[in-house]
Amino acid sequence: MRPAKSLFIFYALVFCLMQTAQARACSCSAPATIAEAFKQSTSVFRGRVVKISVPSLDWIGLTRTGAHRVKFEILKQWKGPSAETSVVVTRLTGEGCGFPFEEQKEYLVYVVAEQKHIQSGICTGTKSIADAEEEMEALDELMLTPNR
Repeated sequence: MRPAKSLFIFYALVFCLMQTAQARACSCSAPATIAEAFKQSTSVFRGRVVKISVPSLDWIGLTRTGAHRVKFEILKQWKGPSAETSVVVTRLTGEGCGFPFEEQKEYLVYVVAEQKHIQSGICTGTKSIADAEEEMEALDELMLTPNR
């Protein structure tokens, strides 16, 4: 293959990978009840954000997913595999149904399993710990009742 043709194919591939997805507004609503959010989730925990990072392909500019990997220190867990930490994927804006997590802050996190990642966002019921005291009490009660 000639160098010019190889270079053209390389740049065409890079151009295709750099195309962004069509922007869409978030069109979901959080679950109606705490029990519903609990049931729909694969994991529910209170956690402190220890690190927010950008996926490698976004970081080097080959993709523009807007996704971020958010690592949590788990402080209390109501559902899911027992662990000291968890990493979830989200966008950091509500327009993409993500959640605006900030490092060193605490959250009540509802996680759903998607194709490649575990994800969280405004559609799962995730919220700042300041807005979640009553909900955490309800989760404690939910854990005490049979047939949850």
